[in-house]
Amino acid sequence: MTTQHTPEPGARWAVAHPNSLFAEFLALIVRPAGGWAPVSAIVELMAELGFDEALVRAMVSRQKRRGWLEPEKRGRMRGYRLSELALTNIAESDKIVWHPREEARIEDGWVLVTFSVPESARTRRHLLRSRLGSLGFGAIGPGTLLAPARMEGPMNAVLRQYDLGRFVDVFHASLPSAADPAEVIGRGWDLAELNDAYLDFVEVYRPVAELWAARGTADGGRDAEAFRDYVLAFNRWRRLPLRDPGLPSHLLGAEWAGQDAGRLFEDLVDMLRDRAIGFARGRWAADIP
Repeated sequence: MTTQHTPEPGARWAVAHPNSLFAEFLALIVRPAGGWAPVSAIVELMAELGFDEALVRAMVSRQKRRGWLEPEKRGRMRGYRLSELALTNIAESDKIVWHPREEARIEDGWVLVTFSVPESARTRRHLLRSRLGSLGFGAIGPGTLLAPARMEGPMNAVLRQYDLGRFVDVFHASLPSAADPAEVIGRGWDLAELNDAYLDFVEVYRPVAELWAARGTADGGRDAEAFRDYVLAFNRWRRLPLRDPGLPSHLLGAEWAGQDAGRLFEDLVDMLRDRAIGFARGRWAADIP
């Protein structure tokens, strides 16, 4: 389902797998609407995003196996509530995804991680790379990851949560005065590709924000549209700060679009969040005892 200004389907689904979008729906809509939703409302709301009932039920089953959803009846309504595991993981993600990554100070140095994972535990190797990558760590060599020093705390939390500490050594690091920071950064992060993604977000969603700003809060009857725009904008945005190490601005150049994209996303959230959650809650609030 599309509107005159939301991204066309090809642009939407190029951003994330449907299972990821469903997990985001749980975080964005179900959690603030009380952490529980009836099955009928989940199916109906996901239909607003273009998913048929069979696919929605398959995604629900996947989140049950993952440990994010637990069955719970309220009155006669069959539904699901978010588990403690889901709420913990969503809260951790919240620390990163709602704003552009804060700029690091180069004088604070770096945190350097070296790791060695035996072949018998190669799934742990992938988990380590992906989880630290989602904190903005860049791979500067085989088994070597680098991030601004401020990421040491979040890194330690990830290592504890997933029992990965035994595979890594962690060091505080600084670059020699003769080293070229741009060369090191170029090895660790594809900043040109990330900047293109920020520019793409601005190109797609600036017209959306302008339209909602022109409509104002008095324009009623468009809550379903607000719901769609809110969820899909978050879906396109959330991976950007996860990939962004938050490097000092003087290393990024004048063309860096991260801050502009972040301000645009925050404007969209301010305009759409309450209407989107209200639209969803209206689908089941009257049935909750």
